[in-house]
Amino acid sequence: MKKLQDEIKSIEAAIKNNRVKKEKSMGEILSLQAKIKSREKLIGNVNNQIDDLDENIDETQHEILKKATEVENMKAEYADMLRKSYQNITLQNQVSFLLSSNSFYDAFRRYNYLLKIAEFRRGQAKTIQKNIGELEVKKEDLQENKHEKEDLLVKQTAQKQQLENERKEKDAAVALLLEKEKKLRKAQQEKNKAVAQLNNRIQLIIEDEIRQARKKAEEAAKRNPGTTKDVTIKKGSNETMPLTPAEQALSKDFSNNQGKLPWPVQRGHVVGLFGKHEHPILKGVITENNGVDIKTEAGADARSVFGGTVVSVFYLPTTHNCVIVKHGEFFTVYSNIENVTVKTGQTLTTKQSLGKLYSDKAEEVTKVHLEIWKGKDKLNPQIWLAN
Repeated sequence: MKKLQDEIKSIEAAIKNNRVKKEKSMGEILSLQAKIKSREKLIGNVNNQIDDLDENIDETQHEILKKATEVENMKAEYADMLRKSYQNITLQNQVSFLLSSNSFYDAFRRYNYLLKIAEFRRGQAKTIQKNIGELEVKKEDLQENKHEKEDLLVKQTAQKQQLENERKEKDAAVALLLEKEKKLRKAQQEKNKAVAQLNNRIQLIIEDEIRQARKKAEEAAKRNPGTTKDVTIKKGSNETMPLTPAEQALSKDFSNNQGKLPWPVQRGHVVGLFGKHEHPILKGVITENNGVDIKTEAGADARSVFGGTVVSVFYLPTTHNCVIVKHGEFFTVYSNIENVTVKTGQTLTTKQSLGKLYSDKAEEVTKVHLEIWKGKDKLNPQIWLAN
């Protein structure tokens, strides 16, 4: 809940910075969309907490009823025991009971019997007191859960109101931007071409890496036929590449860090999700994303999410500089870099800077595009990055 609140504050700060101009921008709408998603998650979080508390309250009420019944039954049994005890074993009866013993051993047994009765009574009394204490604690827990639920219901109402306001704000911004619909559609067509162009370039580079790795493996097998096993290569989209022991270890290390990788920028929020999605403004337009787009602040650096080797640095007019880093059988791709500070063949460490990101002044957006590939398969970066 705290993380989601911090995320919303961060997005609000980014939106505030975007509002230097009076014109609405695509950057502001992307941030509003991200903020709405985070707000919906926050409401879902609050709803889950309320559901848990409802369950706790029901369980506690059931336990209180059960415990109260137990206490009342124990009190009734104890009262009955005391009545019978006082009727049958008064002090005088106890003395007579002891004096009428046939022997010292018999008297000793009778004395122990009286002690056990007294001890049993004390034990019963303590058990009742303990159960009454537990009952009071349960009642306090119930009251605390009820107060907590009331607080959460107030928060839920406030969050829903804020969500409604944010949706209205986004709709208003979209309406203003739709006045330039023709221009937006043209820009989206150019972006779709850019995505396809970038995808084709990445595929060619990865295919070349696989070919080179296969060639090296085959040459090594010819040089050392007795020690090097032939490598079987699968064909098609799942084509694999031969790996050295060091590359195998790196692949395994990368794979073990799923959900733990650092972000490719120091701070930011996701504005473009992996896969196919409806355009946030243009009706009937489907956008396709082979990675994720993370919006950050102007002047920010892109950084490597894991240690590896740079296998390619290239430039495309629509996506600017792109860096591909190899991590065994995995590849990470970073585009929209203005000034690249790394070169092909360079070994990188985790979080090492790749260069400053390009800032689109028209859309008021500075973002990094990140893709993760396993061989020739595209993966969703969001499940790999730390939450």
